[in-house]
Amino acid sequence: MTRLISPYEIVAKSALPALRAMVARRLQEEYRLTQQEVAKRLGVTQASVSNYARKTRGVMVNLEGDPTVTKAADKIAKELSLDHPDTREALRSMTEVLDYIRFNKMMCLLHGDLEPDFKVEGCYACEGTFSVKDFDRLKLLVSS
Repeated sequence: MTRLISPYEIVAKSALPALRAMVARRLQEEYRLTQQEVAKRLGVTQASVSNYARKTRGVMVNLEGDPTVTKAADKIAKELSLDHPDTREALRSMTEVLDYIRFNKMMCLLHGDLEPDFKVEGCYACEGTFSVKDFDRLKLLVSS
């Protein structure tokens, strides 16, 4: 029986750590921040940053090959490198990148590897957006 791994699980367990690893690497290499400083700015532990640096975390998917993700990681790192970073802007940017990854089906191969019985071909679980209208329809659906 198929387990039905949610795209959000895959994003949370692979794409988000991979994006954080990209940003952490830039903060350390380009902006010369310590692991402790990077951890504080990313809202993770110093051990997580160490694992990103050793490539023992955030490596389930390689996002460096996508120019949009790469540019976004540069932008997020630049924002977080400031003396007074706008963490809300960095969070918004990270969320948009993760949506981009999901909407562009960049996690499908990994999903197939994690859940071999699930047919990723023709899957549309990651497509589209969820608007306020959709939320209102969902509220109607669950209230009836």
